[in-house]
Amino acid sequence: MSQEKVREIVKSAGYCQMATSVGDQPRVRPMKFVITDDFKFWCTTVAISGKVKELKDNPKVELCWVDKEGNHLRVSGKADLSGGVEKKKKLLELHPGARGLFKDEHDPKLVHVEVVPARVRWKPHSFGEYSEVNLD
Repeated sequence: MSQEKVREIVKSAGYCQMATSVGDQPRVRPMKFVITDDFKFWCTTVAISGKVKELKDNPKVELCWVDKEGNHLRVSGKADLSGGVEKKKKLLELHPGARGLFKDEHDPKLVHVEVVPARVRWKPHSFGEYSEVNLD
């Protein structure tokens, strides 16, 4: 599968489930990510969200989408919350739905989440194992 197919699945599915871990307890919530030109996964959250502390304590995440045809996409990586004003501005351009949630890229409530993929896997709607996606 190509990175372009990954983009198609993300667009078709819309929301994914993002899993974090606190101690021995997994935590899962729906999130809306966009993919950058350099194949990083970006989303917004608010500074008061509990996931901000979770991601600072343990940045390892897994994202999972299921598109309208039932294709599964899984992305494992680490979340980085250090995105500055320029990344926040670009994120608000790429993610129109977030524009109404924040005043602008200077809004102190806006947290930029960037997941750098370490592993990307997919499978069609069927039983069986996942196939690796080339990250190069």
